[in-house]
Amino acid sequence: MSLPAPDRTCLIFDFDGTIADSAAVGQEVFNQLAEKYGFRPVAAEEIKILRGMTTSQCLRHCRVPRLKLPAILIEARQLLAARMDEILPCEGIVEVLPELSRKFTLLGILTSNSEANVRRFLEKYGLDCFDFVSTVPKLTGKARRLRTLIKAHGLAPENVIFAGDESRDMKAAQKAGVHGAGVLWGTNSSAPLALYAPRWILESPAELLQLAPDGM
Repeated sequence: MSLPAPDRTCLIFDFDGTIADSAAVGQEVFNQLAEKYGFRPVAAEEIKILRGMTTSQCLRHCRVPRLKLPAILIEARQLLAARMDEILPCEGIVEVLPELSRKFTLLGILTSNSEANVRRFLEKYGLDCFDFVSTVPKLTGKARRLRTLIKAHGLAPENVIFAGDESRDMKAAQKAGVHGAGVLWGTNSSAPLALYAPRWILESPAELLQLAPDGM
């Protein structure tokens, strides 16, 4: 079995809330599904409160039925697919991606969204700097997929960073033994991200440049 190459570095992004500013559309889709499946919709005045909750806390707060969650996620991806043209990149992310691509051996995306939705978005905005897009069909499972990606690409965990905007992203990074980089321009505020001890908590996409390999 070949050993990981010590000089290969990888920055993996979550998609929604980290690369794509899908919050407004996502809230509308969530509320549309709430009406169908009988859980609590999210009001605009609740957003600040929800930013301070972990993913599990948000699901409990909105009384999302766990047994129906797989079906809800499938339908959410379908509804998002119909509205991908409304979703813009997070402000400032497009400008830093080319430089990050030069600094890291690999750039990737790991998301609960569908690969078709992600690739459509990347093509629309000319973001051709990613070496792979990997998806997980449920809210959990990112840690296992991170370990799979590490092995598949011949990486050492200490040379991998997972950047995401949700507490579950930082939990996955911690479980997989990679560096976590929590970002504050998406779903969660700093408190839920900090629960899983990310190495960095970043306030703007420009700060992603400090994640260059010489800063690891």
